[in-house]
Amino acid sequence: MRWIDQVLDATIESESPRRFFYWAALTAIAAVMRKNVYLDRFYYKLYPNIYVLFVARSGSRKGVPVSLARSLVANVNCTRVIAGRNSIQAIIAELSKAHTLESGEVLKHAHALVISGELAAFLIKDPDALTILTDLYDTHYHEPHWTNTLKSGTERLHEPCLTLLAATNEAHFVEVIPAAAVEGGLIARTFIVLADKKGPPNPLTERPTRVPNVKELSKYLKEISKVKGEFAWSDEAKELYNKWYLDFDSQEHNDTTGTIERIGDQVLKVAMLLSLAESPELVLTAKNIEEALDVCLGCVTGVKQVTMGSGKSPLAYQTKLILRELISRPDHCIDRQKVLQKFWGELDSFDLDRIVETLLGAGAINVQRHGTKVVYVLKESALEQYTKIKGMIQ
Repeated sequence: MRWIDQVLDATIESESPRRFFYWAALTAIAAVMRKNVYLDRFYYKLYPNIYVLFVARSGSRKGVPVSLARSLVANVNCTRVIAGRNSIQAIIAELSKAHTLESGEVLKHAHALVISGELAAFLIKDPDALTILTDLYDTHYHEPHWTNTLKSGTERLHEPCLTLLAATNEAHFVEVIPAAAVEGGLIARTFIVLADKKGPPNPLTERPTRVPNVKELSKYLKEISKVKGEFAWSDEAKELYNKWYLDFDSQEHNDTTGTIERIGDQVLKVAMLLSLAESPELVLTAKNIEEALDVCLGCVTGVKQVTMGSGKSPLAYQTKLILRELISRPDHCIDRQKVLQKFWGELDSFDLDRIVETLLGAGAINVQRHGTKVVYVLKESALEQYTKIKGMIQ
């Protein structure tokens, strides 16, 4: 059983969404690998560091998989773990200094897992924070160092390599990542892992039959954290990726965040992590590429749904709530009364009339009457826009 599946098996009785544990496991691998391994992209080296953001409503148990990832990486004890409330300046200051691990090893490189159970509480509001995180993501652009020069002096990060894992709900997402920042590059570099509901309910009045053993799960991470070198392609993997990439690139995609333009490298980062979850051999297989395409393109739909309310309209957020509700319903329709009941406090009947008028004008919905009920029905074209990606593997 590969390591990610061991994590999923150990957490099967948790109410947290399964997708969150899957991505928490990938993040843990990325954090312990740092810049030890890479894929030669000829114009640059691609390293497997990733940014991941869990988005779900409050009470969805987002913190459990985040906490597990933090514990796993801390137990391996090979890189910095930056958590708690921070300013971006404090993070830079921490990364610029040598850091001594409990083992006595001194870390001179600016490698770290930046992690938080709530993104809104993690970064002290700073207009430069998101821009700096965006810049630091592209590890291959900052060899051998990244420099931060201010009036107070110069801080130098030696070969920075950040992996980020955070969680938030949609209301805080809008606060932390305002409309102007949605198209600024950070979202394009971040896997938005969206979950609409928790896993099966578990009152936890009895000890689960399976609980993650961090010490045991960390053993494999410790093993692969020592691996260094370049990834190789299997012939089948190369053929599969080439076919997908050329087909996907020939399609027109409605995306203002830049996510689609960066999806090729994002797929390869995840494929590297999936390969490492199986063995330390550093070979990309067709299976790795196929699974990476599946999960990465799933995150693209998450980006579309989370950012659909990032416009400047005063009712943009409320419009997103209604669209998300229509998307999540099996029949993709809802009557007016239920909308007002469900989103009481977020909108009133006058707001709803304006939103419906806008969605009708955009060709996103139809309005039907069933007796005295007014029903809003999401059109198939709108559903495809937010849930399907053109150019996927056939």
